[in-house]
Amino acid sequence: MSAFSPQDAFGHPDDLRVRMVPEWGCALVYTPSHPNLHYLDAHSWLIFELCAGGASFAEIRSGFRECVPDDTPNSEVDLAIDSALTTLVRNNVVVRVMAPAVPSAHR
Repeated sequence: MSAFSPQDAFGHPDDLRVRMVPEWGCALVYTPSHPNLHYLDAHSWLIFELCAGGASFAEIRSGFRECVPDDTPNSEVDLAIDSALTTLVRNNVVVRVMAPAVPSAHR
């Protein structure tokens, strides 16, 4: 069971300093508001990128799913996303944001 709901939305704090290091297969992220340097492996880097612009958890899951082999069990996909996203949020590399308002249906 995920710690996140499909409607939760995530984005990047405004003050991040990001350095992509493709030759190492990672990204380095500095969080000035909580001074620390974070190493993002390929999975965390992908989830970090999927959070750009205020993506919902459902969108992040869908985007991540497209990047793993088709025969990967959903439980493994969910565990990888939950683990990485929990760590990214805890380290202030990714923040929860307001989900875009869904227009109400007219009667």
